Amino acid sequence: MKLEFKGIYGQKKAKDYLTSVVSLLREEKVDSLFLEFVGPEGVGKLTTALVIANAVNCEGNDEIPCGICPHCIQMQHLQHPDLILLIPDMNSEKWAEVLKRREPRMFYNPVRQIRIDEIRDVEKELWRERPYSGKYRFVIVVNGENLNQYSQNAFLKTLEEPYPRTVIIFIVSRPERILPTIHSRARKVRFDALSFRDFQQYFESFDIRISLPLLYRITFGSIGKAKRFIRTDFLQIRLNILKAVRNGDAEELQKVFRSFLRVKDMQEEQEAFEPSNGYIDDFIDFYGSIARDLLYIKGGLGDFIINLDLKEHLEELAGFVSEDKVLEMLKVFREASFWLKANVDESVLPYALIAPIVGKSYQDIFRSY
Repeated sequence: MKLEFKGIYGQKKAKDYLTSVVSLLREEKVDSLFLEFVGPEGVGKLTTALVIANAVNCEGNDEIPCGICPHCIQMQHLQHPDLILLIPDMNSEKWAEVLKRREPRMFYNPVRQIRIDEIRDVEKELWRERPYSGKYRFVIVVNGENLNQYSQNAFLKTLEEPYPRTVIIFIVSRPERILPTIHSRARKVRFDALSFRDFQQYFESFDIRISLPLLYRITFGSIGKAKRFIRTDFLQIRLNILKAVRNGDAEELQKVFRSFLRVKDMQEEQEAFEPSNGYIDDFIDFYGSIARDLLYIKGGLGDFIINLDLKEHLEELAGFVSEDKVLEMLKVFREASFWLKANVDESVLPYALIAPIVGKSYQDIFRSY
């Protein structure tokens, strides 16, 4: 048996371990299993989880997934009856587009919580004693850290009394947000940041006019993030964000923010629901990288900044922003995602990000919404 990890670059240790896991599951030597795929965003965790679900239920014997058996075809279309995908901020309209494009990551909001009623819907599916047609049922939780406290507690009961023939996979980028009682029950599979060679290999067939070393640097080797940056023209948007921050112009930053999060009209002549909208996390992460770069410049370490293409603009900003204000920017960066997960109106974000520059309290701005 040869397990094909198609479309997954690097990750040799994870692949070796998961090959043995697939063998055990195909031989039906394990009744239930809880795996936690941990690592940076966009390095192949979700793709690998789908490959594992496919391989375990594939009818082939030599190379798996074979890609031609009924189970493989259903898995490829994300319509296998024994596959449950739990995705933040998903609805029927978005799910229709997921099925159409077979690309879950384009249609969810990574800062939104997975609610307890969504966990209960999954539990209702698992009440059946056996899978519908495959060897095992697979529950793949995308952004497992997005389960709020109530959802995690509800899921804990499922883990304490596991359902037969069920494999649960948590896709996690920030394991510190997972309850220790859940974290300790999982078999951890570590996914590493990609090497530049793997990153370059992935993009060598793409017709892109962007410096790959720069793209690798600002995405920390995340293929998922890099594809999103290309699609949303985020390299240019970064400069617009930086200019608005430098000028302390909250209204201008709001315009950039709104443009970045745009969603095209469903009635446009172009393909409906074109996934051109950006991720709020990208906006926040870039703001955090500005603060980090400013500290490096102030410390005489300008050659080590992340955003080397924006060095001149950052040096100008560092000239009139005090270190105390930069440290306050870092506080906003660390807390912004938590405020948004608490359902604070996202439109307040640009005003909170500008607050340290203009000498206001970002906490007061968050609390006012």
